Amino acid sequence: MEVALDAERDDAPITQLHIHNAFELGCCLSGSGTLYVGAKILPFREGDMTILTDRDFHRYRSSPGTISRWAWFFFEPTQLLVPIATPSLCWEPARFSGARFLNVLDAAQYPRLADLVCQLMVEARHQDTFSRANLRALLLLIVNELHRRFPKPRRSVRADLNAQSLARIAPALERIAARFQDSISVPDLARRCGMGVRSFQQHFSRLIGHSPQQHLGNSRVQAAAAMLANQDGAISDIAYRCGYDTLSSFNRAFRAKYRMSPREHRKQNQRPGH
Repeated sequence: MEVALDAERDDAPITQLHIHNAFELGCCLSGSGTLYVGAKILPFREGDMTILTDRDFHRYRSSPGTISRWAWFFFEPTQLLVPIATPSLCWEPARFSGARFLNVLDAAQYPRLADLVCQLMVEARHQDTFSRANLRALLLLIVNELHRRFPKPRRSVRADLNAQSLARIAPALERIAARFQDSISVPDLARRCGMGVRSFQQHFSRLIGHSPQQHLGNSRVQAAAAMLANQDGAISDIAYRCGYDTLSSFNRAFRAKYRMSPREHRKQNQRPGH
């Protein structure tokens, strides 16, 4: 188990995604920004929790001109077991992976989980002879609560959806995350991954579920949604910053993705203070 309290993330552009050989539980102590997880772009704010498995290539980026503070816990869930007392554990990482799982959790929507995470952070600061055992007990409760709140997916995760296979297209995911507002060609992405165009397209589509160009379009509209949730400013400015030439094309793409207008999305997702 590793604990990082009072960690920071700045607003530097995304250049490289990374992965941990552990389950990652995070809590945003202050600030806001965007979490990039594979093909997903998700906004985070103070109080939010993040859930990442050992198959999730990811990177945090704070809102422009800001620094966000975090507490992170890295652990292997199966090592929480205590013989006799906890001989078995429901641990199904597929519940917390894939395109449909949103890795950023709002504390208001998951109050019991948020309370357990708060207790976890308090215990982590004690640093006495009881802390290690108490941390393990709280993490066990958190893992069980996650399984309680997130049902097993109806479709099983594909066998090839693992860190090794995703690593082959990580350079393409990194390029799109860093420059989604620009025009990016499929041959350039394939070259960055050291693959031929046809092989790259097939590999990318099999793992992500859609083509590289579709992912680029999805990244633009997801980034815009994150900005609408965390930033003030004209909607037209956000549209242009995300690579849209006209406000009308942005509105069409946004409505096709979220079934609502950008203005409606901002109203529903912005918290007090924005």
